[in-house]
Amino acid sequence: MDQGGIVRIAAQPSGVVRLVPLAGILAPLVLWGVLSTAKTGSSVSVGVPLVEGAAASAMVVTVSALRSEPAKSAVGVMFEISGLRADTGHLCVAVFAGAAGFPNTDRAEQTQRLEVEGDRMQVEVHLREGEPQAVAVFQDIDGNGRLSKNLLGIPVEPYGFSRNARGALGPPRFDNASIVVPVEPDELSIRLK
Repeated sequence: MDQGGIVRIAAQPSGVVRLVPLAGILAPLVLWGVLSTAKTGSSVSVGVPLVEGAAASAMVVTVSALRSEPAKSAVGVMFEISGLRADTGHLCVAVFAGAAGFPNTDRAEQTQRLEVEGDRMQVEVHLREGEPQAVAVFQDIDGNGRLSKNLLGIPVEPYGFSRNARGALGPPRFDNASIVVPVEPDELSIRLK
């Protein structure tokens, strides 16, 4: 029984490239080869034989490709961070480009870890113009690289967000903390609590 699969790549104007079934054991090699040559706005089809029997499998993969439009320029923005416990630990800064993963620093677009000097600091972050982004900051006093919490899940280290956003029973929503460059001067300070 001879079966074959087709991997079709259709680049869309939005910049999203979709890979539609079917691929077998050779899929990673074929997909790598095809993705490295595909251009936005083009369409490529590649035939891939499926493995027969119990080892046969099919998969659907969706891959995001870079858009063909030029990247928006990043602008250095200085934030005044206050409410630090003087000269203790590190200041951890994370920038988020969307609600997905906010405020989990493992999912941040960019992060910084700076030694705390005094009870106030100025920190420069690079933000893209015209796009909503949020900044989350915490002071890592115990040096574990994470925002430490008590048994109830309440932070025990100082933390804060852009626009000084606060959540009722947890972190604020991305929408409440997000800013768009150019930024109003009153949005450039973060008070840790």
